[in-house]
Amino acid sequence: MVIDSDGLIKLAKAGVLEKVVKAWDCHITQAVYEETVERGKEEAYPDAEEIERIIQDRGHVRPPSREHPQAKGVLALAGAKSLGRGEQETLHLFFAEEADVIISDDRAFLAVLERAALPYLPPALALVELARRKGIGIEEALEALERMKRLIKAEVYQRAREDLEALKGKVRREGDEG
Repeated sequence: MVIDSDGLIKLAKAGVLEKVVKAWDCHITQAVYEETVERGKEEAYPDAEEIERIIQDRGHVRPPSREHPQAKGVLALAGAKSLGRGEQETLHLFFAEEADVIISDDRAFLAVLERAALPYLPPALALVELARRKGIGIEEALEALERMKRLIKAEVYQRAREDLEALKGKVRREGDEG
């Protein structure tokens, strides 16, 4: 998966970025690194150093990839020239790495991904998927979702909460059967 700045920051603020990069093969672009870590440290954002530690430990940063023709076509078709360098490079990296999904919560970027029918997960729904795959406990996922709540759209929060509660009920029922 490829994660943009918005996704990295929200996962870090929720306290689960390290679990996400341990559970999945995650990549970020140089532009995303510069935005979240380098500029974040310059502006004294407390999560910048944590993000740096987590992503540098495993070599997740990719240099700017050559422009991928398919990504260029998606950007042109979607009229997305207004996307920032980080989002554009993220899209190129998605195609270059043949990734399965992009984690982002940037509304303009998500609109482009949706119009192009490309797979994405908002960070809150990435929590749900992480819990489904047992990369995080359900209670821990619910706590992380609460830390993320003020940063995400209410409907995304509600959907993630409902999905986690349903997963919790399913686990409980399976435990009763066993």
